[in-house]
Amino acid sequence: MTYLFVGAGQAGGAIVDAIFEYTDDSMLGLFESTDISTLGRPLVFNSTMRDLQNLSNVPEEDQYGVAKDHGLIQGTEPGFEEMVTGGFGRNPVDADEVMSEHTDQLQAILDERFGSGGLDLDLEDEDENEDDGASAVENSDNIQFAFLFLGLGGGTGCGIGPHLAQQIKEFTDGSTHVVAVAVLPNTRGTGEDDSDETNAGRQAWNARYGLDRLEDAVDGIVLVDNQRISYLDSAGGEFGEYNEYVATAIHDMVAGPMLSSVDASQVDGVDTPDIDVRDIMTSLSFGIGNDESEPGYGAIGRSVTMTKSLTGYLMPFFGNREIDSAALSRLSASKQTLARADAGDAQKAISLVRAPSGNLTAGANSVEIGTVKEYLERSCSLNEVNIGVALSDRNLASVTTLLTYQREDLDRLDEIERAADAYEEETEELLT
Repeated sequence: MTYLFVGAGQAGGAIVDAIFEYTDDSMLGLFESTDISTLGRPLVFNSTMRDLQNLSNVPEEDQYGVAKDHGLIQGTEPGFEEMVTGGFGRNPVDADEVMSEHTDQLQAILDERFGSGGLDLDLEDEDENEDDGASAVENSDNIQFAFLFLGLGGGTGCGIGPHLAQQIKEFTDGSTHVVAVAVLPNTRGTGEDDSDETNAGRQAWNARYGLDRLEDAVDGIVLVDNQRISYLDSAGGEFGEYNEYVATAIHDMVAGPMLSSVDASQVDGVDTPDIDVRDIMTSLSFGIGNDESEPGYGAIGRSVTMTKSLTGYLMPFFGNREIDSAALSRLSASKQTLARADAGDAQKAISLVRAPSGNLTAGANSVEIGTVKEYLERSCSLNEVNIGVALSDRNLASVTTLLTYQREDLDRLDEIERAADAYEEETEELLT
């Protein structure tokens, strides 16, 4: 089984690259026992060579250029740099058209990587795979879940992202669940000149265009809003840190429960519930069953506190700090990645508590799982809350929370809708 992490465009590729920073050979060494590469595989698609060259953790063979004249080109192909020269000028419609002409190439890439041509098959299965009925779809069961990362303000990610989701599902005959992690642009503008306002309007139009198409292609949408950091004077330089924040939250939520599960014998007498990616999918959608469900809109937040004081680092049996579980819960919800979102409007929630084993036992120094759950249950209208617990290799306790809303409950998306309408009207006036 493989989790597929797909990046589309500059923003999407950057977040995927940040997620794969957390491996055993990472310079950061934040997750000593949890290597995301044992669970997932990255694929990045972009139309701009410079953005691909900025990737540090996605191998060239997992990078693909998107070019009007050449379609999809693997990063190891001779002449790659000469063929991937363009970009789509923040025009997702152009990117959409180019990708729609090359979906057969995408199917070939998926077949090579995850079909009969890209997987090691057991010898006992060889006879079955020689039959006419054997197909890439049968082998593609290895892609059980896919996470699609994309920006909605520009051209490439917004234009090709829905195609990537659709083609992954087609390749697996609809068996793969796809969650989109979509980056909303800052549509506020600085108000310094008319061109800045026009640019914000264009990005709002792109965001609406992308979201409308994503809804038909994915099972759930997690929103990452650049407007959350727009108030900073150096916002342009904060994107890297913001990407890392999102990557860490996604990594914890997806990989933590599988790679750092809790041995109940180490925390005797304490409830240690499990969550998995299926629970994330359920929390991010409304309805029952694939045919009757529709994607919800999520925002993710993460809060962290130290479990030891400086004395505790020097003397392991001293310096344990009391953990305020209620404060961790509130902070996790307040740090969600969507501007103007009210946790009280959420319909569902899923949360992962991660801490050293000593902080999961009863006592003042423990994270109170019941407190975290109670806070989320008070916030969510449907009272549908899942809590999971995983171990941490560091002296840190964290709460990572994904809150799910319906589209009509989000003022931020209403704001984007209005800005997109205004931009559309202005553009039509210029053409008449």
